[in-house]
Amino acid sequence: MSSLTKNRIALVGALGILLAATTAEAATSVNAIEARLRALESEIAKLRKEAREAKAQARAATTSADKATNVANAAKGKADSRAAPPPPPVFVSFRNGLFVETEDKAYSFKFGGRVIVDGGGVTQPLNGRSNDIGIRQIRLEVEGKAANVWFYKLQYDFAGQAQITGNNQVLGGIRDAFFGVQHPALTLPFANAPIYLMVGNMFEPFSIEAIQATKWRPTIERAMAVDAIAPARHLGVAAGAYGDDWSAKVGVFSTSFQDAALSPAQNTPATWGVPKAAGWVSTGGAQYVDFTGRATYAPIKDEHNLLHVGVSGRYHRPNDSTGASNDQVLRIGNRIRSEANILGQGLLGAPDLSCGSYALGGLFAAIPTTAAAGHCTRDVTSYGLEVAGAYGPLDFQAEYLATDYHRNMDKVLQARASGVFAPGGAHHRFSGYYLLGQYWLTGEERAATYDVKDRNGANFGEPKIRKPVSAGGFGAFSLVARYSAFNLNSGPYSGSGLANLLAYTTYVQPDPVATAVVANAGVVGGRQENVLLGFSWFPERGVHLQFNWTHVLHVSAPLNDYNIVGSFLPQRQGFYFNGAHPDIFEARAQVYW
Repeated sequence: MSSLTKNRIALVGALGILLAATTAEAATSVNAIEARLRALESEIAKLRKEAREAKAQARAATTSADKATNVANAAKGKADSRAAPPPPPVFVSFRNGLFVETEDKAYSFKFGGRVIVDGGGVTQPLNGRSNDIGIRQIRLEVEGKAANVWFYKLQYDFAGQAQITGNNQVLGGIRDAFFGVQHPALTLPFANAPIYLMVGNMFEPFSIEAIQATKWRPTIERAMAVDAIAPARHLGVAAGAYGDDWSAKVGVFSTSFQDAALSPAQNTPATWGVPKAAGWVSTGGAQYVDFTGRATYAPIKDEHNLLHVGVSGRYHRPNDSTGASNDQVLRIGNRIRSEANILGQGLLGAPDLSCGSYALGGLFAAIPTTAAAGHCTRDVTSYGLEVAGAYGPLDFQAEYLATDYHRNMDKVLQARASGVFAPGGAHHRFSGYYLLGQYWLTGEERAATYDVKDRNGANFGEPKIRKPVSAGGFGAFSLVARYSAFNLNSGPYSGSGLANLLAYTTYVQPDPVATAVVANAGVVGGRQENVLLGFSWFPERGVHLQFNWTHVLHVSAPLNDYNIVGSFLPQRQGFYFNGAHPDIFEARAQVYW
């Protein structure tokens, strides 16, 4: 065998040995790699399992938390739903002012007001002005209810005329300002609605005409007897109730923002409340107090026909008030302006029946007065009877009002002994009445506006215009007529003889006999009778135009203390006006919303 062959065999053997060794080593490496891969796969599988378990645990925890949150939110939502329900939808109207009301009618709010302009003239100006024009009222008001239980109203007058003796000034101020409650727990067994309770400044429940809204009253001014005897708004508390055809209201009242002064003067002897002690006397001033009530019944009541009757009563205790503050009662009639206030013609008016201090005018100018409350009037009782009705477009209204003054004669005699003019005796009665008729030419019916639910008491409301001008019609047009009378004379020496004696004694020469007659005279506030014709026109809701012609049938006022500026007798009120028959013309334009 050649050496080459031997070498090839050796080389092949070496390669075989090397390949075998390499193959064995590779097999060993592969086995090692496979073992490592299996370990890694096992590790990865373990990690995946742990990740799945962790994810499942997290998902379970999240689900539990979500469930707990949802439960909490649901509970909170239920609690919130019970505590504060979402506000209901509301109704808003601008038809007559701003009116907002919830869908369930439990809450409401109204913003309104009025502007009234008066003007007029007189053919025979006995005093006051021959003609004049002015703004009678500028009022803004808000009213509403809450929770279908509470109610409220606030009204302010920026230019309300206050007819106070000696002047005819414009005086604004608070008018209505009250709140109240009408809760189901207060329901009476014989009433179809709960009793309502009111606190604040409001009309005392007395007279159907006294509480009628100026906005749609048939005449421009109230009748003389109503203006003189019926109380206006006073601070107090009241309770009322009503049924289908009846109403009743009672209350206790005192100070009025429409008095000549809000309270009696200080440094006047008090009548009660503080006992006298050695060496001093109380010098406070106790304000008057009123107990007032009114009840009504309508035996006939539907949209076309009505018969209404009512009765009112008032007990007034003056306490330390005098004519300087409580002028509407203790100087009764001093604000009457012949049913045409814009002209200021004051023909009637009694002296201060409390023997207190006030500014004297007319034929009283030379008579001395006292600076302290005389307490001559112990109490005053007033009452009124009313009837109203309607038959289709024809309606009527009438009232009789009277007031009785009960006086302390020892105080009256003490005042006279000290030189104070204190006319009258122990008891005096003043009275008056009116008769009113109205016919609607355009067919409106006042019976349809009658309302027993009015919190001032049963009364007539805004006329329902059948065909307003904006709808092509003529609006609502009515003709009105009224006769009214009022008598402020009571006691002896109340005719022209007293006026002559007083004029002779005061301005000519002192006469003891005449002076004695005058000192013992009765209360001579005068007497007047008027007849009125006029019309009312409502072209649209919220607009009211009126015209009144008043003819004075009779007037006698010898001792009226209404003072016209001047220093000589002919320039002062106080003449015996028998024979004077002035014609008074008055017009009014008003808008309300």
